[in-house]
Amino acid sequence: MEPDRQALLLRRAASRPLPNWREVYESVSPVDLKTGERRPRVPPPGSHPRRAAVLVPVLLDRRGPRLVYTVRRDHLPDHAGQISFPGGGMESGDGSLRETALREAHEEIALDPSLVETAGRLEELYIHVSNFLVTPFVGLLPEDTGLVLAPDEVEEIFVAPIEELVAPGTFRLVLRDLGDAKVGVPVFSAAGHDIWGATAAITAGLLARLGWEGYRDPAR
Repeated sequence: MEPDRQALLLRRAASRPLPNWREVYESVSPVDLKTGERRPRVPPPGSHPRRAAVLVPVLLDRRGPRLVYTVRRDHLPDHAGQISFPGGGMESGDGSLRETALREAHEEIALDPSLVETAGRLEELYIHVSNFLVTPFVGLLPEDTGLVLAPDEVEEIFVAPIEELVAPGTFRLVLRDLGDAKVGVPVFSAAGHDIWGATAAITAGLLARLGWEGYRDPAR
């Protein structure tokens, strides 16, 4: 598919709300296999979450659009060692959450903000462990965009084609023991990595806008 056509489809997808966004987000939360309980993706009543934003970078490639992910360094205070999109907490100098996402992407992967076409924003997502309320912004990037990781924050940059992310079997349930409970962790196994947690939920939110329904039944 030509990059212009990719951009058109992604603009349409990112610019409209997802009616069942909570179902999509929470279907990617770890599930207690005995009780069926999942952590909600909205803040609990009376909480005061920290505001944050991430950029979901999409490289427009003649071979098909690809999402850009980072692997965070192990020493970071929040979500150390995890796979994420570039992003972080809002700072006093940020004029908006969009500016937060672009600033963080520039700091983490040297992404020039002038190269980013913001196609839209996805629904906010609550991260329980860090008390962040995250706003994701979808950013379209030219095919030849150069990215360089910030070694003090990022261990690795990798890309995953959307075609691979929506392929049968990519989205699957990994079983883990958490104390006395057996937990199913939904992951996207793509590009040699297991993408899980909030990053997987945001990924699912974008893919669902493009017609993907695999979140309903992960492979086992």
